[in-house]
Order: sequence, then structure tokens, then C-alpha cells
Amino acid sequence: MVLRSDKLEVVLDERDGLPFEFRLPTLNTSFVGEATGEPIRATVCEKATSRFDSVLLQVHTLRHTVKEAEFDFVASVGDKRAASFAIRHQLDGSTLTIIMHSVVEYDGFELIEVAMPSLVTVREEDGAAWVAHGDTGGSLAMLRDAIPGTLKPNRFWGNVLATLPMVMIGNGKAVCVQEVTAFMDGTELRVSGNAGSRMASLGTTKTHRVNGSLCYDMNTGDNDTRNCGKRGTPNLLVGQRSSCRLDFIGDSNGDGNASWLDGAQLVRRRMAPIPKHIYDNAFVYGILCDQPLFEKPTATFEDCETIIGKVADLTDNARQIVHLWGWQFKGKDSGYPAVDVVNPRLGGYEGMMRLMERAKALNCIVTLSDNYDDAYRSSPAWNPDWIARRPDGELWKSRNWTGENSYILGMAKYVEAAGLKRVRYTCERYRLPETTHVDVLSYYSIRNDWDPMHPASGIENLHARWRIVDEFAKHGVDVSSEALRYAFLGKISSFWYMTGPEKDPFGGQPIPLLATIYRKSAVWGQSGRLGELTDAIIKMLFYNGYAHVPFRDASNLSAAGDMYYLMMLPWFHLHGRDIVSFRREGERTFIGLEGNSSIEIDWARDAYTATVDGVEITRDSAIFCPLDDRRIAFYSISPRELARPLPSGWDPTLVTASALSTEGRKRAEVEVKNDMLTVAVKPREPVIVYRDAERAAEKA
Repeated sequence: MVLRSDKLEVVLDERDGLPFEFRLPTLNTSFVGEATGEPIRATVCEKATSRFDSVLLQVHTLRHTVKEAEFDFVASVGDKRAASFAIRHQLDGSTLTIIMHSVVEYDGFELIEVAMPSLVTVREEDGAAWVAHGDTGGSLAMLRDAIPGTLKPNRFWGNVLATLPMVMIGNGKAVCVQEVTAFMDGTELRVSGNAGSRMASLGTTKTHRVNGSLCYDMNTGDNDTRNCGKRGTPNLLVGQRSSCRLDFIGDSNGDGNASWLDGAQLVRRRMAPIPKHIYDNAFVYGILCDQPLFEKPTATFEDCETIIGKVADLTDNARQIVHLWGWQFKGKDSGYPAVDVVNPRLGGYEGMMRLMERAKALNCIVTLSDNYDDAYRSSPAWNPDWIARRPDGELWKSRNWTGENSYILGMAKYVEAAGLKRVRYTCERYRLPETTHVDVLSYYSIRNDWDPMHPASGIENLHARWRIVDEFAKHGVDVSSEALRYAFLGKISSFWYMTGPEKDPFGGQPIPLLATIYRKSAVWGQSGRLGELTDAIIKMLFYNGYAHVPFRDASNLSAAGDMYYLMMLPWFHLHGRDIVSFRREGERTFIGLEGNSSIEIDWARDAYTATVDGVEITRDSAIFCPLDDRRIAFYSISPRELARPLPSGWDPTLVTASALSTEGRKRAEVEVKNDMLTVAVKPREPVIVYRDAERAAEKA
């Protein structure tokens, strides 16, 4: 049978309910559907024996119209019906949406999941075939060169792609993008076959219940020890409709090739917009003030004010957002879930409130770094009823982060009992400004709770996390959090880091797929610890995530200058511009951005350059970049003479300059000749060129 629109024809197999072929008549091309001959497979559990069976399925009944087909399936174990459900294929233009619904579980059985691992296929003989994915940043492999294999499973969620649940295949004429829109459904991407006859297929696993018999990584740190379910462990009902969508597109940007970029731009247009833009031009960093294991604090609240003041001097009073780590009880990772005691070693409540108020004069928002996931037995708010349960039924004991083992809060039951009250208390007691950081909150977008008295799937706990974000918003506070996650787009604006990049299992090369799709939906930092500076800058340019820099004291702030001038300033100008083109020439990549802007990277030489509005702003560990329409910053890690065109409208006779440091400012020389500004900079000493002396005086 065939579903038809003016852009796409979907041929479905009436026997197994899977796509057989996708025809794109306007593009004069097609894709194979399921190509292995394997039917849909369901996993069911017989509750009395805790036995799990994998059942091959065929269509039981069929209903269809021109643009919609609905297949009914029945999963049986022996002569017993275990479960039934429907799979709906719904066509709209060039998009096919596949939904599982109307699940019925018969007496004594539960439906766990339904596997559809091959929905669309591309073959090596189809032409310039390729495969792309981007949960850890982005990779592209030409099928003729690809290594057979599958996506690496996540240690916590298996085949669930929590950051970017989108995979693509293409044949040169058209692209197919699969987006798994259900947060606990799996994404499948596979390359198989030998040279000359390789094929790549994408698909999904539709999860109805969490399999309670499996073993799960609980993030205990004990050599990845897993905790296993036992007889009676509940198979948690997910509670979200299972769905995915397949989009087909040709060469939409006019570059002569239907590439991953066409698919990414299609998805980009429907992504949720960023909720708040307060982080777009702010130097965001943390100060680690104290930990229970520290002999003494690394930074009191008075020390924090000194750090903020020195950063302000160094950056010409740049806008700062500062997170205090270890502000509560005995320092970082102590006292939770209680938040009513401010660390006395740092200066107590009065000292923290004084810091938050005084920082405003330094163009700085000082706010908290909180945590709604961890709880400690020593906390005055300890309550075992709020703690999540592992698959074996025991309290979820986690890691010893700073001297005491933490326990994981069951978010759904905690939010209902005390979590929202805690939000209100925190906002009012500490007079939170327009933003705060809640660590971990976004990282575990999916975290199950096997409490037999209060079972909660990852979806139910996700909804509780959303409630925390929403409650802060009611008080005018935007929440930033840890890892960039698909489930939090449109709810959280700023994430501490993205995941990856990692080696591609198919042997492909990096592409800025994640950066293309999420560029106007969120801002994020880099994954892992900051390594060599040039490498961090290149990753920022390619993946659009800046590196966070934490401070402990004011003794050495050279990293602040490097991060702010070499990374943050270019990022301010580049991060919100859509990617409009991409090409690779050997070890060099070229990213074209909207607004006549671009990024060029030579990976072999660790060299780079970026332009904005047609004018270069950074090159190879140096910048010559506007701060605003009246200031231009010059900075280098080595002594150099740097130049930039005199901006239109600037009077060369009024231009002046200052050299900055953490100790203040001094006059600097700037030459204006042939409509060029030229500055000789010393290593790591920023020079700010002002349009006129009046502007310079404002900053003095």
C-alpha cells in the first residue's frame, strides 16, 4: 500500500507494517525502507515468572487513507495474548511521523518495548551515499569508506540519544533525517556489509516500560559496577507517547548537493528558540569557594569580590555572571537538600548578601550553584522517603564527592513533597537575581526511580525537573544547568557543556552538526577539562561551545584574560549566527555564517581565523575584535603588532587607547594610518582602543 503527498510516496508492507520504499518524485530519487527482512519485534514480560520474551510480529489488522496507515499488532507468548498496540504512519508533505499508541497489556503481561531498527536504508550503489549523527558534536562518513558498526551505547541510557536524537542518511540527491521525539525511545544507526555493497539504515526502539530485570550503571564510580533488578523489580511505565519523525529534503540551500547541512538546517528551523538571552554577552564562570575536605576556604566572599573586581579591571568592566560553588554548609557537596545555612567560613549570610549587592557596581551578577539531585545523611533535611530506589530496591547510594556519600533524590516525589518549597525559599531568602545555576539538573534528563511505593520513570522525573525550572521562572530567575540535553531545549538557556566530541564508530570526520541545529536554541560550554588553549579555541569555533574557567583565588588570573579575549569575545560575535555553508579540503574546514561571517580552521597546523561582517576578528592566538561600537580589543599571548580597519564613522584624531591589567589601566599607543588601527601589544596585556577620549574616561 502507498501513502501519497505531492512531495513523498511511502510504500508500506502490509504484512510487517514497515516501510518498503520512499519515493521522492520531485527529486527523481528514492530510499529503500526496511532492507534486512526482519519484522517488528516486541519484548514482553510475564509478571508471574519475571520472564522476558522477544516476539516477532506480523500485522493483525490494517486501516488506511491516502495519507495515514494504522497497523494493529498482537504479541503472544505461546497461546496467550501478552499485549497489543497500533503503529500509525502519518504523512504530511515530506514528513512521515511514526507513532505507537493504543497499548493494551493483557492479564499477567507487560509490554516493554517495540524494536523497529531499520526504517530507511541507503546503499553504497545508490550514489554518493553517506551517514551522519551528532549526539557528541557531529560526524559524517561516506558509505564507501565507512566502518561497519553501530552507535556506541550510552552508559546510562543505552541507545537513547539524550543530547541530539537525530541521525541522517543521504544519497547525494536527497537526505533523510530521523528525529526521535520521545525522550526515552532509542535511536538506531547501523552500517553493515562489505566494500562495494555496504548499506546504512536508521530506526528506533519504542519504549513502553523500563526493563526492571536489566543491570544499570548508577554512577557510583566503583569501576562501573552495575545494579541489577531482581524478581519483583517494577517495569516502570514510561508515560510518554512513543514517536519519531522522518523528514526528506533535497538541496535546499542551493550549493548543488543534498548534504547533512540541508538536513540540519531543516531541523534548525523547528527547534525551540532560546528562552533567555542574558548569557549571550556575559563572561560566565564559577568560583570554588570551599569544600568539606579543604583545610581552609580557597575564596571567602571578600576574596570573591576581589576576584570579580580584578576580572572587571582586566576586561574593561565586562558583564560577568559568577556562580558560587560551596556557598552552603561546609562547602561544595555538603548539606543538601537543606540550603538554609550559608558557609560560615566564607563570611556567612551577611557576607554573601553583601557580595551579591556590591558586585552589581562591577557589572556582575553573583548567584548560587545549587544541586537538586544529591542528598546527604548529615543534612538537617535528610529524609529517606525522598531518596530514589535502585533496581534492587535499596536506597540509591551514589558517590563520595567531598568526604561523604551522596544519595540520589527521587525527583518526582521530592518535588511534590519539598522541592518547590525549596525553590521559593531559595529565591526569597537569598534574593536571587535573574539567573542561578542548578548542577546536575539537566544532565540526568532521564533518571528512573524503582521505589515500589512511588515508582517513577525517567519521564515522570523529567516532568518534576521541569517544574523546578518553572518555579524559578515564577520568581524571575532563569536556571542554567550542566549538560546540554534535548529534553530541556526551550526551558533552559545555558548549559555548562555539551557531550563529546568522540571518535566516530563509522570512521567518519567531524562536522558541526550539533552546532548547526542548536545554534539559536541554547548556549553551551565545552566537555571535559580545559586542555591546551589553542585546542580549546578551535573546539569553540567548530562546536560553538566556550570553555568554562573556574577560579579558586585571585593569585593568578591569566586564564581569565586568555578565556575572555581569545575565546569569549569571538564567541560573542559568532555563536548566534546560523551556519549557511560548510566544506572540508583535506585538513582544513570552512564554516560560512550568516551576515558575511566565517570560520576557517587548519587542523594540521592548529591554525584558525574568523571574520564577522567581512572583517577578521581573530587569528592564531590573537584578537582584534570589537567590544561594542565604540571599543575594540587587541590581545595576544605573544608580543605582536596587530591591526584592524578603522571603523566607519570613527574620527582618527579622537582615537585613544588603554592597556589593562588586574591592577588597573595605563595609557597605550595606537597608530592610525591609511584607515588602519595598529597596536603593538605585550604578551597577555589587553589593549582597548576607544572611539574617543570621552568613552575612555567613562571606563577609567
